Amino acid sequence: MDDIDRLEKEILVLRQTLQNKEKELFEIKKKFSPLLPSKIEKEVINQDECAKNNVKISNKLPRWAIERYSRQILLPEIGVRGQEKLMGAKVLVVGAGGLGCPAAVYLAGAGVGEIGIVDYDQVDVTNIHRQILHSESDQNISKALSAVESLRSINSNIKLTPYNIELNPSNALEISANYDVILDCTDNVPTRYMLNDVSVLNKMPLISGSALKMEGQLTIYGYRAETNLNQDKKYEGPCYRCVFPTPPPPEAVGSCSANGVAGPIPGVIGTLQALEAIKLIIGQTRDNLLVGKMLLFDGDDMSFRNVKLRPKNPKCEICSDNPKITALLNYEAVCRMLSKEKDLDLNILPSENRITAVRLAEALKATNGHLLVDVRSEPEFEMCNIDGAVNYPLEKLHGNHFDLLLNEIKGSCCQVTFICRRGNDSQIAAKKVLDVIEDEYKEKIRDLTGGLHAWSKYVDGAFPIY
Repeated sequence: MDDIDRLEKEILVLRQTLQNKEKELFEIKKKFSPLLPSKIEKEVINQDECAKNNVKISNKLPRWAIERYSRQILLPEIGVRGQEKLMGAKVLVVGAGGLGCPAAVYLAGAGVGEIGIVDYDQVDVTNIHRQILHSESDQNISKALSAVESLRSINSNIKLTPYNIELNPSNALEISANYDVILDCTDNVPTRYMLNDVSVLNKMPLISGSALKMEGQLTIYGYRAETNLNQDKKYEGPCYRCVFPTPPPPEAVGSCSANGVAGPIPGVIGTLQALEAIKLIIGQTRDNLLVGKMLLFDGDDMSFRNVKLRPKNPKCEICSDNPKITALLNYEAVCRMLSKEKDLDLNILPSENRITAVRLAEALKATNGHLLVDVRSEPEFEMCNIDGAVNYPLEKLHGNHFDLLLNEIKGSCCQVTFICRRGNDSQIAAKKVLDVIEDEYKEKIRDLTGGLHAWSKYVDGAFPIY
């Protein structure tokens, strides 16, 4: 263990040294090959040779840029002028996960002049199957730093800024003001509402993607024609609040952590987020962008379809002519849910109805009659479970399934312990039973504090954490 700790510390120091050297290299390169389109000038090298051979090169793009980005410059939709715009653009990618990684890869590859990556989290082994900028060796380091390091290996001619922080109402407006476009690559409702309000208050477009299970969605909020050379200068697309004026109930919101996701699904949506960003930057108008419409992708049958969204709401609380919202809010309170799923720690049962992992292990050794009720989904239960547990998924605890559970509890002569992954759903299930079961059975009902994560930490180190 000492060798592992020593090597991890040495690697962190080397990473920081490498990051500083790469920044130094970028500044040196910038002196010789400025990136901003207003400052790009004709290369002096080989000019005489080009003139002798009657070769004309761009007055705006340097030779390295023409060679590097030639395949997309050849497209009439992009051309030299479009590449110039890309090299002068600044894009903020919020979330370095399943959506943000592929989006950032293609933005960097396209030569977007500056990319900011915001993520407070660290790389976990469960991320790697879909978050393509991270590798096994990046575990336990900042996702923002890991993503930036990978992107520098793709394109060292662009500016990359990692923000190893949580974007919140106290810093979101200031950070985003340095950019032209925001990519919402997050996975929670409070942050979506916050980024929408940031988009409206800072008057910048928001390219919003989401992915869950085998499905993905993509659209653009806060589009303004005046910034995209559109003939209809007054046109403004709907914002997120125009389409979803009130947050959904917490129990209706899924997550990759709880519900799963096939890796290629966020890969597809993140890639298309980058494409929409490129099209937006080069000046394509709303007719060619996902403005006022949402792309729906179903990985099960490999289908894409566009659905029309509600138009801009003239009475929207933030983007109307008379807005009620003029500053950022406490979005966790407004949405009644946390932005950090990992911080979720419910405490809705009294102490007498809870049991620690160590005490549960002792109880299981002392008697064979203990009833363990695992309320995770069926696929989770199949992945791993404690021997002897029975599976009653929380989402099915109603009607006949709930009656069957109540009868099993009443028929059990010993203690009943509810189990889930982190100790939250199990409390909900236990409370649902305690609310209806007769008093004579209540004292034997328990919930495993900390869930299977605690079981793995304190009892069985071989039990998988996911």
